Amino acid sequence: MGGRISILFLFFIYLNTKIIKSQELLLELEYNCTLNLLNTLTNVNEEYENSLGGYNFCGISFHPGDYMVQCENGKVTVIRAIHKNSLLLSPNHFQCFSSLETININSFKGEKNFLVGQYPTSLKKVTLLNSSSTLFDIGDGKLIPFIDLTIQLYLEGPLNVYFSSLLNVNSFSLSTVNLYTEYKINYINDLNKITITTTTTITTLKFGFFYSYIHNIPSMNNINIDTLQLTLLGGTDTDSFSNFSTFANVKAFSLTSSHIYPFPINISNIPISINKNTGFAINYELERPIDYIDLSNYGNLDDKVMITIINQGNLFNINGKFPFSALPPNLVLFEFRDGNISEFNFKDHFNKKTTTIDLSNNGLTGKIPTSSFIKSMDRSVSFFLKNNELTGEMDDSWCSIVFNVSNNYIGGKAPSCIVCHYLQATTKSIVDGNRFTNLDASNLEDCTTIEINLAYDNETKSLMLYGRDLGFSTSSFTLDNPKNWAKFIKIPNRLFQISKRIGVTGPIAKGFNITFPYLPQGPRTFEITAYNEFIPQINSVIRYSDYFIINGKYFAYNNSIINVLISNQPCLVLSSNFNQIQCYLYNSNEIVNKSSFNNGDSSIDCFVQVMNVSNSFNFTVNEICNGNNCPMPICNIKNGEYNEEIGICDCFSNEWRGYQCEQLSMKCSSDCSNNDGGGICNSINGKCECSSNRIFDDCSGKLCNEGAGCNNEGICNNLIGQCNCTNQWTGSNCNIPNIVVYSQQIKQGDLGNQLILNGWFGKENVFSDLIVKVNHIECDIISNNESVIECYPPDIHCDQFNINNNDDNASGAIQLLIIKNNIQWGSFYNPIPLDDAIKICDNNNNNNNNNNNNNNNNNNNNNNNNNNNNNNNNNNNNNNNNKNQDIDEAQGLKNILIIILILIPSIILISLLVLVIKKGICVLHVNRFRDEKYHFLQMEVDLSPK
Repeated sequence: MGGRISILFLFFIYLNTKIIKSQELLLELEYNCTLNLLNTLTNVNEEYENSLGGYNFCGISFHPGDYMVQCENGKVTVIRAIHKNSLLLSPNHFQCFSSLETININSFKGEKNFLVGQYPTSLKKVTLLNSSSTLFDIGDGKLIPFIDLTIQLYLEGPLNVYFSSLLNVNSFSLSTVNLYTEYKINYINDLNKITITTTTTITTLKFGFFYSYIHNIPSMNNINIDTLQLTLLGGTDTDSFSNFSTFANVKAFSLTSSHIYPFPINISNIPISINKNTGFAINYELERPIDYIDLSNYGNLDDKVMITIINQGNLFNINGKFPFSALPPNLVLFEFRDGNISEFNFKDHFNKKTTTIDLSNNGLTGKIPTSSFIKSMDRSVSFFLKNNELTGEMDDSWCSIVFNVSNNYIGGKAPSCIVCHYLQATTKSIVDGNRFTNLDASNLEDCTTIEINLAYDNETKSLMLYGRDLGFSTSSFTLDNPKNWAKFIKIPNRLFQISKRIGVTGPIAKGFNITFPYLPQGPRTFEITAYNEFIPQINSVIRYSDYFIINGKYFAYNNSIINVLISNQPCLVLSSNFNQIQCYLYNSNEIVNKSSFNNGDSSIDCFVQVMNVSNSFNFTVNEICNGNNCPMPICNIKNGEYNEEIGICDCFSNEWRGYQCEQLSMKCSSDCSNNDGGGICNSINGKCECSSNRIFDDCSGKLCNEGAGCNNEGICNNLIGQCNCTNQWTGSNCNIPNIVVYSQQIKQGDLGNQLILNGWFGKENVFSDLIVKVNHIECDIISNNESVIECYPPDIHCDQFNINNNDDNASGAIQLLIIKNNIQWGSFYNPIPLDDAIKICDNNNNNNNNNNNNNNNNNNNNNNNNNNNNNNNNNNNNNNNNKNQDIDEAQGLKNILIIILILIPSIILISLLVLVIKKGICVLHVNRFRDEKYHFLQMEVDLSPK
């Protein structure tokens, strides 16, 4: 009997423990507190009771819509419930919980000052839905204790929210169920007007998140907000938009409304030195701006800026033009959708920092972004330009970016990256609705441009699939055992990261089959392994004339990383895949025969290198075919036919190449300057073969002097094939010394003034070939070398020197001329004396000079008289044509008399001078000089006795 009692007792303990355990051992105080709270909110009836008369609060509720309680370690942490009863909640209902963290009450009804009561310190997050707006009638100087507060209200009157009451709140959300235009929600920034009844006075408010329905834009002075979201209700005070200038400490904000409001222009007035903004988002219809908006000073200079403007309507433009004159310099994302702008210049508004540009649904006209603009941007840039009216053509620069240009007027040929994957849904969706000439789904060109590479990244322990035309989506290709792999796009068509899915065990495979299922010609599978993980294996080498076919495995699809040598001579790789390489060796007969002769046998060495790993293979002459000994290739009958003499296919045109005419010929990047004899294009390797004396990849460059170059540090201008010589040399190859004078000096020599010319006159000076002239008279050369010439110049009279050389532009300036090797140098004669006592010119016989000048003046006066008479005659002619002949005859007689009067004294004077000279009484010096029009004789009489 005692044993049975013991068993029943143990069974009771087990049963009781199981029931309590199902309640997570809820402590009695917690249990009673929960029961009291739930009975206030909603009646807890019998169906919630467990078999022991308790309530399964922490278990699964029979009516989870009524309430839900979460527990941990016997304590309640979360309560979610619907307030069905009419009883009011007060802070006392929650004070008995020791670990309560979150409450969420729908249809909340509470006592006054509920928000500012005493609560457990553990209670951080409070959500009160469908409550009365009187909830915020909390009085002055009282703080809401919660860190995270979400309120949804029924507006029953005007609602004023004071920021001072939210000093403890970090995350705040306020919305309304009903909207009445007569009731306004206003925020009042009173942080500088009150003193909080705590131990310290707090003047700065910090929010991580702030969301609210509003009727005014509040001042954000002394408020820091990470993320601000405002819904502008009908009747929002637009004058309060000036408060956007106080948003310096708001990192990011968004504005939403179903009404029309202006753009928050005052954000551009925030001083850039204190601006912490990182962007904004606007989602409402915008009013027409008064003028262009300048955002060049907007944003934090040390951070990225993102701007989103959507659903702005048809008004936000300046006569159809983009309404912004400048965007922030640190702009990384710009969305401007659903507007009405017809003109837009991409280069004027974006730089390489901008990575996302969305201008969809704007009615844009003009050209799509150019290739040069795309290349100037960051390689990860994304363009979304759908639903516009853009024209132009796309090239390969679009293949490496994310874009959507559907529903425009773009024409021409779509690039290969689009053609290859057009049958794949993602690719089709980003280009449909345009005018491409090669995107007929039923008649697409075969895709032959896929380049595929695989590498293992030790840092990320993943595979990097890279190359060309790989697709715009991870669904563009599939892998073996697809459930084992996770694929991520790094660069569209260019780079994908492939790693093991979470939960897949074992080492990552470094090789697999990759299949492209949507190619125009049908699915295509590539076998591929990661580079440098497998040594290339060569099984055989077959020769078709100058073409060599290398069979094996662990090769690559990328020709550029494969290096092939046949008998140590480079063999140009034309095509390659995982199992085969085709290369071209020019003049292979001579190379192979020479190698066999040198080796003394018929073996030929083939060397293959893929990336950093390599292998060699020896094949014999018996395995080499030439002419009729070759295996017959299967020619592409559309492109060529078999030639038995050379053992390969003769291609019908230069458009095809390869031993089977199966490959398109390589096209050179230009016409190889063929129109002026530059060179021709080699269709096998796609490189220009330049003529002699031509250089550069396109043969556009010209060598100087038939390749001899330029002497004496001259530089060849290969654009025109001419030497650019230094200032010391000239000639077609810079081998003729030039003449350069740096300075003119004069000193006293043994025979008079000695002229010193400093400069450059050539290394090989021949005395007889050098001429120096001053005032058209040769200078007696004393000495010369490559840098100095010394000579005796002719005498220069001061009146001539001063008149002519004081003005460099004077028509009679004294000339200095140097001639050597048919090279001339000329300038004005103006030497610098090396001694103050040296006179550059001679002042003797100034009297004679004066007489000559007087005579000249008399002549000039006579000439003036004649001119006056002529003028009078002309006037008389105009007045009376009948007297012209008589006046002309009289004037002619008068002129003859004047000439006679001048000649008679001159003849007498000359006769007396001749008589005096013959008797030795004096010596006559005669100098000749000229200006641009006349020759002059200057006579000086020396009366000093002999």
